[in-house]
Amino acid sequence: PATAPDGGPLNRRPGSGETTWIVELRRLRTGLTDLRSRVEGLAGRVEEFTGHHTDLAAVVSEQIAPELAALRQFTTEELNRQAGQLDEVLTTLRREDNAPVNWPALTAEQARAQWPILAQWIAEVLVPWYEITRDELPDCWALHRPALVELSWLRSAHVQAYLRSSAPSVTGEWHLRWRPAVIERLSKVIDRHLCRPGEHLVPEDQSQRQTPPPPPARPGEAVRRPVPAGRQLALPEHWNANYTAAVEADLAWRSQREANQA
Repeated sequence: PATAPDGGPLNRRPGSGETTWIVELRRLRTGLTDLRSRVEGLAGRVEEFTGHHTDLAAVVSEQIAPELAALRQFTTEELNRQAGQLDEVLTTLRREDNAPVNWPALTAEQARAQWPILAQWIAEVLVPWYEITRDELPDCWALHRPALVELSWLRSAHVQAYLRSSAPSVTGEWHLRWRPAVIERLSKVIDRHLCRPGEHLVPEDQSQRQTPPPPPARPGEAVRRPVPAGRQLALPEHWNANYTAAVEADLAWRSQREANQA
């Protein structure tokens, strides 16, 4: 074999193609070495981050989690408290919407609106549903201011008792306490010696009220006696004339009062 000038083996000079391949191989070897170094570095970083994650998990478990639980409990309690206060405010607003009517302070225009509200409630709720008789609610109730005031607040209490926010006990109290109390009060503020079905401020010795005789019975039928006036329901047909007169007199009085104050 050929020898080099120094006596060693004669190595053939690589061609241009072989030189390129050798350079590329060296570059790949260098890149692989660099990649190995980076991977080893990343492994260290992963281990470092794993340690940080473990520490962070411990902090969350020991410190942040209890604080979050306390915050959640506080938030829940605060929301419940705020909801309770909101309910109280809404209840107050509903009560203000249903405030008792202050009859002495009403203007003529305000009274004109309140009279039919009360009359409608008496005609459609109080009398038919609670079977109030003419003895209990005399025909001339509208002509007696104390009776007007008593019936008015009874209506306001009835509306309040049936609001959606009202407890059933409020409704029960209206039935068992306030309604019987007002019916009893009517017997005191309207003198029954002077006022009776069909008569207003007529002394008993001047009363013209008479119970009409029963109609003649047909053969084979029992005599049908009419229901005494005092036991009849206090329907509007019995008190409407007095109601109309009371409204006219009341509005005239209020208008005159306003004119005097102008």
